[in-house]
Amino acid sequence: MAKMSIGAAFSETFAFLGANWARMLLYLGGALVAIALLGWLLIGSTFTSMMASPNDPSAVLGAFGKIFFFAIIAGAVMFAASLLVWRSGLVGGDPAADIGWSLGAGAAYVGAMFVLYIGAVIAMYIVILIVGLFAVALFGVSGLSPEIFMSGGVSGGLIAFGIIVYIAIIVFFLWLFGRLGVAGPWMAAQRRSNPFAALGASWKLTSASQWTIVGFNLIIMILSFVFLMVANMIFGGIAGAAGGVVGAMGSPGAGAGTILFAVVFGLLIYVPLVLLSVSTPAAIYRCINTDSNAEVFT
Repeated sequence: MAKMSIGAAFSETFAFLGANWARMLLYLGGALVAIALLGWLLIGSTFTSMMASPNDPSAVLGAFGKIFFFAIIAGAVMFAASLLVWRSGLVGGDPAADIGWSLGAGAAYVGAMFVLYIGAVIAMYIVILIVGLFAVALFGVSGLSPEIFMSGGVSGGLIAFGIIVYIAIIVFFLWLFGRLGVAGPWMAAQRRSNPFAALGASWKLTSASQWTIVGFNLIIMILSFVFLMVANMIFGGIAGAAGGVVGAMGSPGAGAGTILFAVVFGLLIYVPLVLLSVSTPAAIYRCINTDSNAEVFT
């Protein structure tokens, strides 16, 4: 492993983006189109059916089951496309021969992340319980009563305590995301399909630069937010029209023009953010990986 600087990470990010933008547009754009069409086929009428039977638990459960199934497939397809981009950009390879591997590895990774998500939720509730008990010990039960909150009589100490806990949770998840963030590029470079081995490798590789990675990811998030705000201002009229398009997609009679407009809108607004989000893990991996045999960004 090697230590990373934020400047080097930005340089590698834009180097990867510049060398692989056409490949990313092809793979990720194709994946987005496939996901949009798949969503139309799988859940196009789901919301309409659920609204038609609001008091039918089986209809609601069936709708959520379809949505969950679609989300898993969409995540696997998107991650598979990212693996193809990373492998081609980091070490070369034959995309046609890697499609089967990428789909299998993508499905395995999404499954592993779902398991980790469940574990993280359980751990978070345990932490919240411990923090709640600690708050009771500090401020007493009366200081946390609903009447206190409704009357606006919350103490300054409790407010400060809540802010500190909130910031600590955000920092923790930013740190965790940074520690596990190069699992995908590692899988691609090594052509591995075991997501847990990849997560372990990511944890090891990022140990020397973990807080630098957190800072870099935070800057990227801020820049992405600014871009999204500017894009929404520029394409405000299109965004308003897209709301009608999204609603129309839920109807059984949604036409090809409606689907095409939604796809084009997504490409214009969100694909640049997707390209950046795929480039940054590859850049971080390049900065902290000491394997000199890798032909990077070709």
